Amino acid sequence: MDEVALDGLEASLGDDDEGLQTTLDAGYREMDRLQPHLAEWLAGEVSSEADELAQSVGYFLVVTVYMAFREAFPTRLDEVDEAALRIALETLEVDEELRAADPTEVFESDDVVAMGQPALVAYVQHHFDEALAQADGSPDLDAFDVVYRAILIEVIALSHAVRAPDERAQARGLA
Repeated sequence: MDEVALDGLEASLGDDDEGLQTTLDAGYREMDRLQPHLAEWLAGEVSSEADELAQSVGYFLVVTVYMAFREAFPTRLDEVDEAALRIALETLEVDEELRAADPTEVFESDDVVAMGQPALVAYVQHHFDEALAQADGSPDLDAFDVVYRAILIEVIALSHAVRAPDERAQARGLA
């Protein structure tokens, strides 16, 4: 995923709140239909938090991250089934455990995810930073952490769901 794809996504979201909400709702319905296991798991994670701002940024990012993958890889994005979702969860959990056990480790797990998807993780972090800046009083950082972690798992799962380009299509410039 590159910055050009994310810029195109941002442009497609619309300039007004009503257009944005319509686009997000349509994107979520599509995700629910094409990525049912991932959509259900993400909905549970995001809606489990009582903080409305964390839920709001979570919903926005769940949908826009999916839309970014759909736009960047329209013919190569496979469904994230239960096994693939479990692998994404375990990947992040194991990485977090390894990093927590090593006091000299300077990288966080999101830094590792960013190595594979730097533009996308920067996009996610930017929107979380904006949401935290808009929070009145003291935001529920635990709620934001749960939602942020869910989005990282979405990025991992969807990254693994992208099929390699077909060599014949690549030779014709179609992949």
